[in-house]
Amino acid sequence: MKILLFGGSGWLGHNIALKLAEEHGGDLTIVTRGRKQTFQNEISGIRTITADKSDEESMRKIFETPYTHVIDTVPSEASIRHIRKYAKHLLHYVHCSSTGGYAPLPFIPCNETALYRGFIGNSGWDQKRIVDELVMNLFRTTGFPATVIRPCYITGPGMLPLDNLGGRRADFIPDIRAERTLDLPGDGETLLQPVHVRDLAESFRLSLLHPDAAIGQIYNICLSHALTLNRYLELTASVFGKKPVIHYMTVDDMLRKYEGKVHEIGLRFFACHMCFSIEKAVRDLGYRPSCSPEDAVMETALWAASQTPA
Repeated sequence: MKILLFGGSGWLGHNIALKLAEEHGGDLTIVTRGRKQTFQNEISGIRTITADKSDEESMRKIFETPYTHVIDTVPSEASIRHIRKYAKHLLHYVHCSSTGGYAPLPFIPCNETALYRGFIGNSGWDQKRIVDELVMNLFRTTGFPATVIRPCYITGPGMLPLDNLGGRRADFIPDIRAERTLDLPGDGETLLQPVHVRDLAESFRLSLLHPDAAIGQIYNICLSHALTLNRYLELTASVFGKKPVIHYMTVDDMLRKYEGKVHEIGLRFFACHMCFSIEKAVRDLGYRPSCSPEDAVMETALWAASQTPA
């Protein structure tokens, strides 16, 4: 395999790069715009091209090298068109989507047979629906060798954890440690299913290793089971020897209280169940989560505490 990874300097991307480098080091090249420096030290030993994948001439030049496998962590319609046009030696293309476009879930646990609606029009999930439909249609009509990976809530070291408002605010862990009251939508029984960023990265590698099963398919990638939001906050607080102080509110009341401070789509999404079966990925790819959701939540809380003041 001669692998090209778009977005390899980001949080997910650099984890994918490290996974691939372990097995295919000399055959891996990262493409980045050069704007993100956070994980630069971790990928410093991996060959990197600085380019913009939306620029057609840059993509033409990149694919003068006969890359056979392409991963894109943030796909776009333009990048897909350029890859299809210029990647003459392409054997497998894998891109990252999200399980968020299934919301509100038609059944629990949800699986890949559910309608992927994009949640709310003009949201980020709607854009993921567009690019997912594009590559799957190209597969059906032209044989474009695509696989789509749809992760749940991504957690793990390197990014702040999800907070009680559905974002990733820096003062969430300090609030937990200070036992400040946390507003939460509904009754806190909404389901949340994490995936550890390293397990998500491994799912991309596994897709490349199982092309006969993976090409033309979509996979939901999560840890083994979902947690309620109440349990999520309890676990996060427990690593500091605390108990969360929770105040339940309706979504509409929270939007009024936090007007201008929270994103409406994000908060409404946070109040939707996220619970998925990973049976298809286990069967086709040999995907096996390396940790429990509980362990992933607690690990992320400890990492975040090391990054933010108490």
